[in-house]
Amino acid sequence: MAENIDLAEAAAALAGNSVFRDLGEKPRQDILAKAETVDLAVGAVLFQRGESGDCAFVIVDGELDVLVDLGIGTVELAVLGPRQLVGEIGVFGDTPRTATVVARTPARLLRLDRADVLDILTNSAAASRAIITNLGRRLNTVNQPLALLSVAARALKRDEMDTEGLEALTAAAKNLGSFGESFDEMIREVQAKQVRRHDMAIATRVQQSVLPPPWHPGSPAAKAVSLHAVMRPTRDVGGDLYDYFMIDPDHLAVVVADVSGKSVPAALFMVMFRTAVKAVATPGADAAQILARANAILAEENDAGMFVTVFFGILDCASGTLRYVNAGHNPPYLLPSAGPLQTLPAHGVAIGMVDTPRYETREACLAPGDLLFLFTDGITEAFSPDGEQYGEPRLEAILEGSRAESPKAVVERVVSAVDAFAAKREQSDDITCLALVFRPPIGE
Repeated sequence: MAENIDLAEAAAALAGNSVFRDLGEKPRQDILAKAETVDLAVGAVLFQRGESGDCAFVIVDGELDVLVDLGIGTVELAVLGPRQLVGEIGVFGDTPRTATVVARTPARLLRLDRADVLDILTNSAAASRAIITNLGRRLNTVNQPLALLSVAARALKRDEMDTEGLEALTAAAKNLGSFGESFDEMIREVQAKQVRRHDMAIATRVQQSVLPPPWHPGSPAAKAVSLHAVMRPTRDVGGDLYDYFMIDPDHLAVVVADVSGKSVPAALFMVMFRTAVKAVATPGADAAQILARANAILAEENDAGMFVTVFFGILDCASGTLRYVNAGHNPPYLLPSAGPLQTLPAHGVAIGMVDTPRYETREACLAPGDLLFLFTDGITEAFSPDGEQYGEPRLEAILEGSRAESPKAVVERVVSAVDAFAAKREQSDDITCLALVFRPPIGE
């Protein structure tokens, strides 16, 4: 034994420990004679989780923190004080350390080597029984918090746990001292994540309800137009939008837009934009007038400085004339039933960027069988696992091979091709596209 420790104090620590107090005086003195002293400063690590262990320690003075890393944060499992044993599994089993132990205060310990302790136990049946009995008690006190940790960790991973289950676990942890405090924090995090998940589920339903219903064969424009669209947000809600609605019995408005940013703020601004457009899209209004009016409405409530790129078109369902404005959006594609693929380029600034933008209405003519394809940059800017961008050439090749197909088939082919290209890589942006085919009745 080192000479810088009070022998009576060390003997008292060993005798007062629940594992060694039943051994008798002679075995304890034998252990004490071979023990070494370890001094730790505040914050010093005694041993770390995963290290091999061949010794145990009895605390003579000071306090130690026992920490467990759950991968989602470090939890304090226990605070150990004088006369308590730590690291005993390293003596009785050749297993890695199951926790990290750090000095909470300056601490002095007795280091008990495996060989010395096992030698004493080999020669003392009473000592062996005492060790086994006390280790059983110690393991029983550890099993409950470890079980609670396991349950809480799974709940955090799934974001799921019923209210009654949370209350039961919290009640069970209250008698576990400092661990109980850490456990309470974990439970509060579970509850907070549940609230956020619930709120986001509501936001998702609200956003989905804003989108128009599926194109119905019985709709007024169905006699001249086939149409299909999809919007898939990066997160629970997104900043993309598609919309279509009749301005009057003969004119169909189609919209695809993309708000700067993502998630809830972008979704809220998108709802504002959609509301503004539908409010000012009156019969006889020109596409440029409609976007200018919508911009004026949004400019009054755009403190966040957000903007929307938009393709807005008005299709005359009788003639096939499309009058449109492209406000900073990806150029849509026009695929004639016979002829090369064309684009409708952007020619105006995004909505919300300036107070009084000047928009110009342009015109294209759809012949029977022509396909109009609108999309957001979540398609062309999708990335492969190697970091390669999907790009316009791949999209154009898909469209070129989609002549005479239905709008739904075209949309599904494009989205499937993008997903295959990304190969399960996490979606980097909202994905939205709309396909429209002009098919007026023969003879009209």
